[in-house]
Amino acid sequence: MERAYNNVVQIENLIEQFSTHVLPEDKWTHQAHLTVAFWYLFNFTIDEATCYLRSGIITYNRARGKRSTPTEGYHETITLFWIKVIDNYLKTFPSKLLLESCNAFLNSKFSERNYILSFYSKDILATSNARAFWIEPNLQNLEVV
Repeated sequence: MERAYNNVVQIENLIEQFSTHVLPEDKWTHQAHLTVAFWYLFNFTIDEATCYLRSGIITYNRARGKRSTPTEGYHETITLFWIKVIDNYLKTFPSKLLLESCNAFLNSKFSERNYILSFYSKDILATSNARAFWIEPNLQNLEVV
């Protein structure tokens, strides 16, 4: 299944809805998570994007009535994993065109939902420690991305 946006306005609308916490929960999909991260990394430094994403996900979840606990809600390791993957993608395949670059990423192996399981065991990701703090991958080094 090809995942793509038809125009930049669709991406910008997603960012606006996410930022203002009005994005319906059923639209907060894996693709939406990656698109939001991609947009922030395309427009800001990795440090700035990380701050925006971390706080954005936490406040979006809270606005939707979801708590961050040791077993649910925001997950630091998963968030930082995808930030690192997308940042590396943007460095490897630099582009000045957001739409084309985002669509190419979303249609690459790097965006697949289970891509993270090449680097982490499910047991590690399920820990409250991984949810609260960055944990290095336990299956292979992230630099092979």
